[in-house]
Amino acid sequence: MPRTFPLKAADRILFFAPHPDDESLGGGGLVQKAVAAGAQMRFVFLTNGDRNPWPQRVMERCVFLDARARRRWGTQRRQEALNALAILGVGEPAEAHFLSWPDQGVTPLLMAGDERALETICEQIAEWRPTHVILPAAEDTHPDHSAFFVLAQIALDRLRRRGLNVRHVLSYLVHAPQARLALSVRHLTLSLAEKAVKRDAIQAHETQMLSRRRFLAHARDVEEFHLPLKPDARHPHHPIVSADQGRGALRLKLRLPRKFLRFAGATLHLAIETVLEGSLRWSLPLPGRSARARLTDTVTGQPGRWASVRITGRTAVVVLPIAAAQPLGQLFAKFDRRRLFYDTAGWRELPVDLDRGPKVRLHRLGTAVVE
Repeated sequence: MPRTFPLKAADRILFFAPHPDDESLGGGGLVQKAVAAGAQMRFVFLTNGDRNPWPQRVMERCVFLDARARRRWGTQRRQEALNALAILGVGEPAEAHFLSWPDQGVTPLLMAGDERALETICEQIAEWRPTHVILPAAEDTHPDHSAFFVLAQIALDRLRRRGLNVRHVLSYLVHAPQARLALSVRHLTLSLAEKAVKRDAIQAHETQMLSRRRFLAHARDVEEFHLPLKPDARHPHHPIVSADQGRGALRLKLRLPRKFLRFAGATLHLAIETVLEGSLRWSLPLPGRSARARLTDTVTGQPGRWASVRITGRTAVVVLPIAAAQPLGQLFAKFDRRRLFYDTAGWRELPVDLDRGPKVRLHRLGTAVVE
């Protein structure tokens, strides 16, 4: 059942926003309640939202956008974020940090194994010492949002091993409402006044008001936050149905989303943290019929080992060699076949098996069976 979570003056909240506007869309009510409670807040904006061409073309009445135009747009969006925080009651100067990562470029940072990006996240968390980390959800279909979730989970695990634990980690969904059905919800009920202020903060993002109706729909009576799903949790909407490890191999069962006719054209991405070998990043283009397919190491750009793909109807079983990567620390996977801008689904964390002792199988409904 949904539960509320109280905020108090001793709390220190670290809010990660992939773009200027996510602070208002995903957490405008939370920010107001934190300010009212006297909690301390820091906001980290990953990108400046400067790769936003169609709204920029319409609002600036121009067709061609060069680097200078994108920088100008990003500067305006940064200022809009600061204006929105002021509306939400955050004192000036706001504790806001802009990392200026590439807009729509968080997935490439993740798949390149970018250590500088990971350590930046670690530094932000270690410096602020938050009681609460608020971040975008893995289930979000915006690629920047879901990829950052993976980066943050890797960073949080590193910090735990260094002796720093964050008490509360909560995620918010801006895109992909159906994913909410799978998540454990914590909610904040907003008063009429808080809803009105959240609407005003959203509208402070003037560059985004071509999507006014869609944006203002986020000013609801209840603001939802979610506990990150455990690797073996039930996840009925994800195209990665199940995972099975054993004998040096990782077997993934995939279900083709209804909107697609074939697996061909899709890519399976893997982000792996190992105990001994560090970060591994692999991509596997999926074939249209049963065949062997070659992995690509996206850190080096070099071809990797071969995987086998067995396709039966709308189901595929992918067998990946992972013996050389074991023991594993963390394992994340994504079925990537984008239409236009948004992903089919976000990332999914999978349970790791050190391949020593019982084999753990994750069923479609999320029950873990020890064999």
